[in-house]
Amino acid sequence: MSRLVKAEEVRRFVTQIFVHAGMPEGDAAWTAETLAQAELRGTSSHGVIRIPDYMRRLETGAINTRPEVRVVKDAGALALLDGDNGMGQVVSRRGMEECLDRAENHNVGIVVMSRSNHFGAAGTFAEMAVRRGMAGFVTTNAVKTIAPAGGKEKILGNNPVSIAVPGDPPIVLDMALSTVARGYILQAHRAGKTIPEGWGVDSEGRPTTDPGEVLQSGSLTAIAGYKGVGLSVAIDAVLGSLTGGAHSHNIIGIMNHTEPGNVTHFFGAIRIEALVPLAEFSAAVTALCALLRLSPRAAGVERIFMPGEMEYERAEERRTAGIPLLPERYAELAELAGQIGIPEMETFE
Repeated sequence: MSRLVKAEEVRRFVTQIFVHAGMPEGDAAWTAETLAQAELRGTSSHGVIRIPDYMRRLETGAINTRPEVRVVKDAGALALLDGDNGMGQVVSRRGMEECLDRAENHNVGIVVMSRSNHFGAAGTFAEMAVRRGMAGFVTTNAVKTIAPAGGKEKILGNNPVSIAVPGDPPIVLDMALSTVARGYILQAHRAGKTIPEGWGVDSEGRPTTDPGEVLQSGSLTAIAGYKGVGLSVAIDAVLGSLTGGAHSHNIIGIMNHTEPGNVTHFFGAIRIEALVPLAEFSAAVTALCALLRLSPRAAGVERIFMPGEMEYERAEERRTAGIPLLPERYAELAELAGQIGIPEMETFE
């Protein structure tokens, strides 16, 4: 049975863990917030399951605990930033803030962030644009997990895409390019469970339900086959080539605890009021969403959801009801707390 934990307790616990690892308290608190938000929304593949690997990478110096992010190239609305091998969530907040500041001044903003690490949920940063009355676009390249169309060796990254649009509630598309995020396969592997057929293939490109085969010698399946693969190629081609950084086949994943990730992120924003009043834009978005929600439903479907709407409602529910953590996940984190001398997370019924 799952253990229920309040979001504030997750924030407290994760902040203390990362402060212990050497991060400044503000950076640790922000990283904790991103993990808590992932748990609240039900996207646990980007939640506390990541803590042990993050911790080991911080402890070995594979991630810089106190990065000094700097602007490498300034081209008005466009800028290249160096993440100084910092925690992905920390340097990405700086990157999106820089992007939004440039959009305020130039009506559009684009920031490319080099020398970073795994940044968690892309939607966290795209949604920052919505809070400033803008539309946001975020993507990143990532460690190799997907084989090219017709291939059997993982070479391409599961490069996520997030688009956030002001609305009530906002539209927040946050999607991986695989059938499911790698984190869900990792969860199944750690829990000793099988995965549904269609999530991944083995080393010969054959469908498998063994998460260990997918993670170790196989690869994830891309959404829509060659189309998902094509998106991964395009994102990696731009980001890896534009910065002189790594393409996905040379990126270091978070389960490697000794080497920098060398990940590149992309942050984009449009200042809506440069073209149309924000209220008018939001009304148009609301009307579109209403049309879609009220459209005829297929048999057995009770409700049509907008991108991010399920996660928004789940977060509202869990703020009161609590965040459910699997017993094995809670035990793993309680053991970590004991090792570093901090209180484990309080639970409630």
